[in-house]
Amino acid sequence: MAMDKGTQTQTIDLFQAIEEMKRISLAGGTFSMKFRKWNRQTRNGGDLVKVNAVRVRPKASDEEISGSSYKLFFTDTETGLASVCWQPLIVEFNGRRTVLN
Repeated sequence: MAMDKGTQTQTIDLFQAIEEMKRISLAGGTFSMKFRKWNRQTRNGGDLVKVNAVRVRPKASDEEISGSSYKLFFTDTETGLASVCWQPLIVEFNGRRTVLN
């Protein structure tokens, strides 16, 4: 866990965060995260989404869903809704900003 220069914001490597998300989920816990929705029209990150109580669920295979290796499959435990996001568009995990190293 690194500290940004000049600020008190804690950061975490994105792939380390994803491994931690999986550990928390396997233990029956939940975590919070923020991610950007993928905008197909602009081919860019879109609206910012915050989910407060998330649990990772098993991912689909690349044969079932294109690019699934780069996606995070999760359930919002507050709403019960299953969802998915692109891993590189995850910007925060449990209050820590994610970084791609």
